[in-house]
Amino acid sequence: MACFVVGTLLVPASVAAQEVGYKDLTREDPNPLKHKKFVSDSSCKGVSGGAGGSFDCPRKTYPFQLLLLSVDPSEIQVSGEVIAILRLRNVGHDPALVPWATDPDQIELPDDNGTFDFVEADFAANIVPDGGDARAHAGYVQIPVHLYGAKEVPGSLQEVRPGEYVELAIRLVLDCKTEMHQCQSLEPGSARLSFTWTELDSRETYKKCGTESNQTEIRQLTSDAAAIRVGEITPSQ
Repeated sequence: MACFVVGTLLVPASVAAQEVGYKDLTREDPNPLKHKKFVSDSSCKGVSGGAGGSFDCPRKTYPFQLLLLSVDPSEIQVSGEVIAILRLRNVGHDPALVPWATDPDQIELPDDNGTFDFVEADFAANIVPDGGDARAHAGYVQIPVHLYGAKEVPGSLQEVRPGEYVELAIRLVLDCKTEMHQCQSLEPGSARLSFTWTELDSRETYKKCGTESNQTEIRQLTSDAAAIRVGEITPSQ
């Protein structure tokens, strides 16, 4: 589910840009939260324990800017990959914390009521043919690596003050065998590639027979676009 907002960039005067963190996510395996500490009650046998929850999209301030610094290589083939460098910069007037850990087990700290809170950042790639409508998301590819943070976990949140930035290296793989619905909407040839950072306030509650998830979007940012080429795509690929 997407939230659509209009944000204003507020660039502080006389603040020199400074890098305060770098994270290489290109070698990270997919890292979804696996609810390892959830244990279903013995009385739940024969009862489906699935997950429930809600998702909210409030209007908030967006004091960050997401820049796409580089893409290598500039052509993506089926089952091929590209490495992108992103810069997340605080262009507001207040310090902010962003999630910075890759191990979801660190933030799975349920209290006596089975509840724990954390922040999560998700990434997605948007591939749009030249001349296409960016809002159509011709090729929308979710990056399977997430960032997590919780106040109770030292080092899991990175502070970014006004004018400061962090940089991230992420890997985009065009896997048409498992994501054919995305590949079918792509066309070979010139295209534009951008990335989206979606940051969520999350709460997980472990109940008697299942889990409940509640998420509120903090900010969603889309980078500028880089010119790329998409290779030939056939059903057999």
